[in-house]
Amino acid sequence: MPIGPWTTPVVRRRSHMRGPVPSRRLVGIASIPRLVLAVMALMLAARSPVTAQDIDYRGLEQMFGEPVTQSATGEPQRAGYAPVNMVIITQDDIRRSGATSIPDVLQFVAGVDVRTYGVADAEVGIRGYNQPYNPRLLVLVNGRQVYSDDYGHVSWFTIPVQMEEIRQIEVIKGPNSALYGFNAVSGVINIITYSPLYDSINTATLRGGTQNYAGGSAVTTARVGDKAGLRLSLGGLEASDFAPGNLTETDAANRRSPLIGTFNIDGRARITPNVELILEGSMADGRLAEKNLDGAFDTSYSRDNSLRAEITADTPIGVLKLNAYRNEELVSIGAATLANVTASVKEDVYVVQASDLVKLGADHTVRVGLEYRDNTATGGFVNGTIGYQVLAGSVMWDWRISPELSVTNALRVDNLRLRYSGTPVEGSGFTLADYNNAGFTVASFNSGLVFQPTHKDTFRLMAARGVQAPSLVDFGLQIPAGALGAAAVAGNPDVHPTLVYNLELDYDREIPAIGSTSRASVFYQRNEDLISEPFSSPPVVGTTGIPLLLASNVGHGDAMGAEFGVRGHSTTGVRWNLSYSFVVTVDSTTLNEGPVSTSPASYTDSVPRHVVVAGIGYTKDRLELDLMARWQSSYLDFQFAGTTLRPVEVPNYILLNGRIGYRLTDTFTVAATVRQFNISRLMQTAGPPVERSAIVSVNAHF
Repeated sequence: MPIGPWTTPVVRRRSHMRGPVPSRRLVGIASIPRLVLAVMALMLAARSPVTAQDIDYRGLEQMFGEPVTQSATGEPQRAGYAPVNMVIITQDDIRRSGATSIPDVLQFVAGVDVRTYGVADAEVGIRGYNQPYNPRLLVLVNGRQVYSDDYGHVSWFTIPVQMEEIRQIEVIKGPNSALYGFNAVSGVINIITYSPLYDSINTATLRGGTQNYAGGSAVTTARVGDKAGLRLSLGGLEASDFAPGNLTETDAANRRSPLIGTFNIDGRARITPNVELILEGSMADGRLAEKNLDGAFDTSYSRDNSLRAEITADTPIGVLKLNAYRNEELVSIGAATLANVTASVKEDVYVVQASDLVKLGADHTVRVGLEYRDNTATGGFVNGTIGYQVLAGSVMWDWRISPELSVTNALRVDNLRLRYSGTPVEGSGFTLADYNNAGFTVASFNSGLVFQPTHKDTFRLMAARGVQAPSLVDFGLQIPAGALGAAAVAGNPDVHPTLVYNLELDYDREIPAIGSTSRASVFYQRNEDLISEPFSSPPVVGTTGIPLLLASNVGHGDAMGAEFGVRGHSTTGVRWNLSYSFVVTVDSTTLNEGPVSTSPASYTDSVPRHVVVAGIGYTKDRLELDLMARWQSSYLDFQFAGTTLRPVEVPNYILLNGRIGYRLTDTFTVAATVRQFNISRLMQTAGPPVERSAIVSVNAHF
């Protein structure tokens, strides 16, 4: 089994490469950068060089015998020493899993909840609070967010990267807004692709299988010595979706089988020995049968494109980095086509990030940053244009107190200003002035203490406050009464961000005698001002006397849990992992308090409390064998049935996947993967039962 609770087990040598209440109205933004400027002045007074440009992951992995990361603090460090709970899934793990999508990989990570609603529809949550269009998880690709702020969700199957070009997937658990940015409240999925400056990836893959699955991908790299590199990738899939099962006649009729195509280009150049440039562009076009945020099942049509530029310079005042990108998305939810503008929303996201990373003496590393973002959504669902601008400042300080002890502290302040041009829905009680004078300023922080009393033992004590901002739909959805039913639906300019507090203790233990590493984690989390999107809120009577569904803060909730696991490998080619995760959530909200359910998010029962993940694998010469298993206890899901929202208890189940791969030559590999081979149809959600699937792939690696 390739995917365990954390990183590859090794015996580490000690090294310096290691891990180190909001207002309702707008406040002035001029004060935010002052702390940043003060720290920059200190950095100019006492500085020493630090390198954190496009790093050579392969060289560092070979040197230290384990995966490395630079995402947490900005400087390269061993993954086991990072001041966060991080799991790294390597390219070897991805290949051995037989996964054709990122959610397929994540479902075998302890503490991660994956709901499969269709062949190309999945929701991913970390440590509770999973729901349709889960808004609590930040997903990044090489530093660019692929989380969409319109509905507050991630379209996993249109992320424009191929499985073969992913170097590693970093799963960071718990709120990490101050370290990773906007909306990293339950965790972060950080996808890192191979760098064309260091890695020549040339591969082509064809896949075919049950459900009329047909897919493929191609990746090619061109390099000019060590000065420049360019990687191109493209891929796509087409399949027949699962049989509708117990879906209503309307939901079944509105579903279409998935058809997806993606393209990505990644260029990197070393302009001088100290200056590097990155240019990226991507496109994706998808038709996906999915579960909507209101509990109904339908089809989503989307077109996405992005452009990103980043320049990094190693200077006497530190490593300066400027990262800028634009995401554009046109999405239609419903059986209509994209030409039907009344059913479509266009989202534009512009982000500019600037940072400076510098060492102050031998034991202190400081990173300061400024960020500007502009998000807008235009279309029939908002009856105009809704958007916001955010200015954020951040400071991180990593202090190596002694060879055994380090502490990392990070602070981020976000100032959000809302704007709207359009016509508020009749009866909402809101005016244009209410929208255009709204906003908030809110702070997040992360603190991590890492203690290594011996080369085999690592303790991490972490405290954090994360921030979940309302989505653009939460702020500005406008649907008049009669369009979808008797009630009007409206966003709320006064909705507050959700604040997530987290306290966690981790312990890692290396067991060299059996080539294994173990981890134990316990955490407690407090969620204040939980956000209910408009379709899920309890109805109220509007100013004109008509029923009104209004985005709102609905109360608070608590989550606590633990994770235990071990993974290892032997010199004979056998590898194994076993983990257990437990999470219990208790909410105190106004959701579903009456005799009729109104929200598809019942936080108390929304995820399984108990999950066991296990696996065993074997490699011998050209042969790879892997068996993966997941057992989870029951949980509560919801389905929109006709005119009511129906709670559905999903019973406990066992999922067994298996893969066999054989390398025919140094170039060609064939593999067969069977998912859910223990049962032909399995109720994993309130949606269509998941069907057993078998996929055969042929890969050529040049």
